[in-house]
Amino acid sequence: MQNPTPGPGRKNVLHLALTRLILALLFTLPSIALAQLAAPNLALSNLSDGIGLSWSAVSDASGYRLYYAPYPYQGPDSADSMDVGNVLEIAGDLPQLSAFYVAVIAYNEQQSSEFSNIEYFIVDERHLNYDSDIGSFNGLTLIAPISSNATYLIDDFGNIKHQWQSDTPPRLSTYLLANGNLLRSGNVSTGFFDSGGKGGLIEELDWDGKLVWHFEYSDDVKSLHHDIEPLPNGNVLALSWELRDNLWSEVIVEISKLGSDAGEVVWRWDVFDHLDELGLDSSSATSEDWIHLNSIDFNHASQQILLSSRSHNQLWVINKDDGSVAATSSVMLTGQHDAKWIDDQYASSNITVFDNGSSFSRALELDSTLQTIIFSYGNADSEFFYSSHISGTQRLSNGNTLICSGVGGLIIELDSAGNKIREVVNSYGGASPNGMVADIFRAEKYATGFTAYF
Repeated sequence: MQNPTPGPGRKNVLHLALTRLILALLFTLPSIALAQLAAPNLALSNLSDGIGLSWSAVSDASGYRLYYAPYPYQGPDSADSMDVGNVLEIAGDLPQLSAFYVAVIAYNEQQSSEFSNIEYFIVDERHLNYDSDIGSFNGLTLIAPISSNATYLIDDFGNIKHQWQSDTPPRLSTYLLANGNLLRSGNVSTGFFDSGGKGGLIEELDWDGKLVWHFEYSDDVKSLHHDIEPLPNGNVLALSWELRDNLWSEVIVEISKLGSDAGEVVWRWDVFDHLDELGLDSSSATSEDWIHLNSIDFNHASQQILLSSRSHNQLWVINKDDGSVAATSSVMLTGQHDAKWIDDQYASSNITVFDNGSSFSRALELDSTLQTIIFSYGNADSEFFYSSHISGTQRLSNGNTLICSGVGGLIIELDSAGNKIREVVNSYGGASPNGMVADIFRAEKYATGFTAYF
């Protein structure tokens, strides 16, 4: 099967603040009274020839009103609404390539609710059919069980909607590209390095699983590990260990693809050139892997790189143009993973990170300077989850938060107010003497319309 026309790029929805502003302008609540009813939670059934909408019942509501506007937004005159009475679901066929924002409110004679979660859908015969859960962001989640050679796109209920098969397990990150290809890190047996996360291989598979590019970077003095980051020009940023006497340096390499089985390092950054800026002293190292970077992200607006050092419990921001250190975090972190900008097209974007902790874990949002915690989930007993290593968190464009507590494969989704709306435990992986291992490095949710396939 040939790839259809690629969908939008990695950030395929409006910046969150702008989206909310537009929706506030085009969706005007009825002037019955101040909102007092609870807001319903909306779910979508994405079909290749139509759409199904359902929502949670609200106590004391006598009816519901559906609001809709074209996606992308076409101005205030394009928004409309319809009263649907006291039903809790509607469905229907729509013309191909119909695309709308949708939201629901509850009302009675005295009062109305705030909007439900605001979602959008695209009707396309090429798309996979799938359902979203009540209140959940409309999309599919990419996971790669650590003990398996397979990578999966799953729906909110853990059902496999698409999969790729590789020759090696992930080491460790995987990314879906806008053209439907899978970019993943893999493991090679060659090389000196033996710490957790050691990989040495990057490969790209098309939607049908055909290998279209692979690149090995592993020998006795260097090896890729943990994370990679695709760039808009097709290049790939990657983390690499390099041997320095008895210590391992952390080096970022930018790789340009050559043909189907080669690559060229066109840019590099070596932490040993910036020890003073980072306040690091290699003479105090207590192990070879004394820095242990485990995530990398790139901000397209600021041209900066975000790194996570597990051993030093710190996040670092690097200026790509001259390699200088722009910022280091001062918030309390313990063994954190998966630091990334919420909106990598916005220079002053806040940052999310999974704080593994020593007895409980937290999903955090930090301000753009890395000095202040803006949002935290996981502190209270009722919010308890714990993963000693791996794991990740992601702020979705409707304001929801996706959390992957990697040990055991627990995936949690919070609404924009920080309330848990669903959880699912990964049920795919490889066998071990103790049974199936469901651990996943991280989970990443992709919006409908991200590719031409869903």
